[in-house]
Amino acid sequence: MVIGTPAFRELTARVRALAPEEGDNPTQLGGLNVYRFDSPRTWFPGRSPSLATAFIVQGRKRVRIDGRVLDYDPGRYLVLTSATAFDSRVAEASAERPYLSLALHVPPDVVAETLLALRDAGGEPGDGAQDVPAGYVSTLQPPLLDAVLRLVRSLDDPIEREVLAPLAMRELVLRLLRGEHAAALRQAARGPGQAQIAEAMAYMRSHSHERLSVEALARRVAMSPSHFAHRFREVARVSPMRYLKQVRLHDARALMLARGAGAAEAAEQVGYASVSQFTRDFRSHFGEPPGRHVARLRAAPDALGA
Repeated sequence: MVIGTPAFRELTARVRALAPEEGDNPTQLGGLNVYRFDSPRTWFPGRSPSLATAFIVQGRKRVRIDGRVLDYDPGRYLVLTSATAFDSRVAEASAERPYLSLALHVPPDVVAETLLALRDAGGEPGDGAQDVPAGYVSTLQPPLLDAVLRLVRSLDDPIEREVLAPLAMRELVLRLLRGEHAAALRQAARGPGQAQIAEAMAYMRSHSHERLSVEALARRVAMSPSHFAHRFREVARVSPMRYLKQVRLHDARALMLARGAGAAEAAEQVGYASVSQFTRDFRSHFGEPPGRHVARLRAAPDALGA
């Protein structure tokens, strides 16, 4: 049982601090919201835009989805396997002990990349065909709790949100994909064309320095260019070429941080023909020029896990 552990007590305190108002309290991390209710609530509708998970640290809730009723409370968590509508009811809450929870919409591209990494590592067994529930409740285990806590801790510092939050998100997705209902979740996460998109994303990451086009990538995964571009955007939430740009910018930043490369060298290494274009794209993506951004990260070793 995780309830009563130092990690669970810390998560509860952090969620309480992040929920000063009743209802929905958005955080500075996109897709992560904290909820507080000071009294029970009758049935109210909700909708998940993608794979989502919710963790209660205090109180109790009931969710009605596809004709099934799911109850969860501290020590258990809810997973919605796809974009879906549902009804929920806060079953236990009071002014002295308000209902407190956090909900996370999981980026589809992180799920696709994690599935691919699992396959490459031999950690994704072949799952037989099965009915995939729209939602399920599972027992919260210490490794998943630790990943959630690290994600919430990253809210304390803007650099940690930028550097550590994506790592915690990937660990959280990995724990979900290897958890109690892993087979059903993996099958739901694949979806139509998911394997081809994951394959294309992996190829783009390993060949990001090369000249790539939507047409060439679509041919590689045996899809028409239009269908590939449409499905890619559904999975990654960005177009194929914008995803490629993001990969190049993150690779360039890693080169500058790990090897001390300058902006010109990093730009050339990741496939940019123009340093000025690289600098403009870098500023647009990270919010500041390459040199200033790297210097700021180097000045905060704790945020980089050093």
